[in-house]
Amino acid sequence: MGNAALVTGAGSGIGRALCLRLLADGWTVCAVDRDLAGLPDHAGLLRCVGDVRVPSTSTDAAARLLATAGRIDALVTCAAIYHVRPFLDLDEELWDETFAVNTTAGLLAAQAVLPAMRAQGNGAIVLFSSTLARHGQVGGAHYAASKGAVLGLARSLALETAEQGIRVNTVSPGLTDTPQPRGNMTEAQLRARAHDNPLGRIGEVSDMVEAVLFLIDADEASYVTGQDLRVTGGERLF
Repeated sequence: MGNAALVTGAGSGIGRALCLRLLADGWTVCAVDRDLAGLPDHAGLLRCVGDVRVPSTSTDAAARLLATAGRIDALVTCAAIYHVRPFLDLDEELWDETFAVNTTAGLLAAQAVLPAMRAQGNGAIVLFSSTLARHGQVGGAHYAASKGAVLGLARSLALETAEQGIRVNTVSPGLTDTPQPRGNMTEAQLRARAHDNPLGRIGEVSDMVEAVLFLIDADEASYVTGQDLRVTGGERLF
């Protein structure tokens, strides 16, 4: 059998691009999101429409992928939300929602795939964090905090699962051309950030996809676990 992956946040942005690349490379992919209309039909695609905050969404998706492919080689959690909110205007509802999608959903997805990965004796998990976890953002304390929590979650999970042959890493993108920043920034602001970047542009979804493909490759990244791969074009080197 070929490789099989579960991808959350698969309906748009990095998650969608990753699904398309994995499918093109012959993987069986279980795509999880509330809206998957943007993903074209493919023989290797399993559509699992659901809310990543609900535990059964991940358990059902993992069970379906395992029943179809007989294994789960990779989990990649791309689901995230970011609503700009000044610090003193932050309320408990937005704080909890941000952590539920950005952090807790990754925990739930990892718990769903781990039994299969442990039975196989191998597997790769990639959780998406953010460079904002390290340097913060005006109006983004809730987002930065949730993504910082992802780093701690991934490192602890990496230590706990290493003996079972499972590798856990994170990808921390810099500013990337996806619907999320375009919903919070003007075109002029995006161009300014591109101008200030050492490589002269903002990230593309393909940049993040390539980082994930390296981390889930059982041969190329066989000795890589507990790491945070920052894909930023050289921005904020600390």
